[in-house]
Amino acid sequence: MVILFVSPHYEQKGESPKGGVNMYMRRVTGALKDFGHTPMILTSGTKDMHYMENGIEIFYVHSAGSHFKADCLRTLANVFYSSLAVNRKISELIHTRNIDIIQFSSIQSWPILYFGRIPAVMRLSDYDKLYYTDYPNKTIASVYAFLQRLAAKRCAAVFAPSNVHANAFAKDIHRKVAVIESPFCNECCEYDDSIYRNRLSGKKYVLFFGRLSVTKGILVIAKILEQFLRLNPEYSFVCCGIEQKGYKENLARVLKRSAGKHQERFIYMKALPHVSLYPIVEHADFVIFPSLSENFSNACMEAMHFEKVVIGTDGASFEQLIDDGKSGLLCMPGDSESLLDKMNQAAAMKEEQKAEMGKRAKERIDKLAPEFAVKELERFYRYILSQV
Repeated sequence: MVILFVSPHYEQKGESPKGGVNMYMRRVTGALKDFGHTPMILTSGTKDMHYMENGIEIFYVHSAGSHFKADCLRTLANVFYSSLAVNRKISELIHTRNIDIIQFSSIQSWPILYFGRIPAVMRLSDYDKLYYTDYPNKTIASVYAFLQRLAAKRCAAVFAPSNVHANAFAKDIHRKVAVIESPFCNECCEYDDSIYRNRLSGKKYVLFFGRLSVTKGILVIAKILEQFLRLNPEYSFVCCGIEQKGYKENLARVLKRSAGKHQERFIYMKALPHVSLYPIVEHADFVIFPSLSENFSNACMEAMHFEKVVIGTDGASFEQLIDDGKSGLLCMPGDSESLLDKMNQAAAMKEEQKAEMGKRAKERIDKLAPEFAVKELERFYRYILSQV
């Protein structure tokens, strides 16, 4: 099959993948190529470009900019202008490449102006209705969610990696949304542990890594950070990630301030490439992801791959990966006391208990290897093609 992936996000040649969408694209397209298919990528950029990387054709088309706009009219203009530019490029590629199926991302709702005959599916990379807390303007979040629902009408099928997102979207579009879990594989052959050695060697620490945003639960952590550090003086708290744009305050500073008298045990680092991040994950005592909403967290998969005890939130899709008390721990979303209880539980575990829980976590992630997860996507494509 020739599969065209259409997504607003993809790194340029030589750059490390940033964010879950980019990691998903890299893993899926690489696996499909290994399975004998021909994946191609169409994404947005500051100018039109075309090149081959790792045997995969990548096309950049100039389109309108940011996902966050100041008002609803500009938001609508951004989506329609971008969709028009991208779909013109799709029409061009349809005439020059023997494309069998197109996979759109829900981000930016680009399928909204797709009217081609090639079957298209939409992956629910996010559903803005579930991420209101990350938007400075809640009306804009509603507009994006509405456009995503309209975009789904242009596609033969929709799928999501998490049950939570699939169920919410299916309810709103009155249509079945399939669940196809994202693949995981560790692409790093070698690590650079210099940052770990220089800043964390010898420390016992709890780790959060990912985007610093309200939806990721940063304010939930802030409410109990001082108490956790006071009750567990042997621990430091390490936070690694980039700030979410649009929030009124720097969330890394909010976390540091919330540590109170124990600020010397709060360590913040900006987002790191996997070669430097993974040694920090590997040496963490346990990892927390108190997200209010999540769509099958890449960060959670990475931590579980390294056999870490992970605390996630029940009902935010972590329960799809974590069997509470066996392969990790689950707290209630938005409930800081529930998070604190689970953190204290993890801190009190004996090393053999953590090792056993970490082993079960790794076993769950092994089931997401490309030979399982991407093969399921391949079967999904074949089913869609059999219906046309």
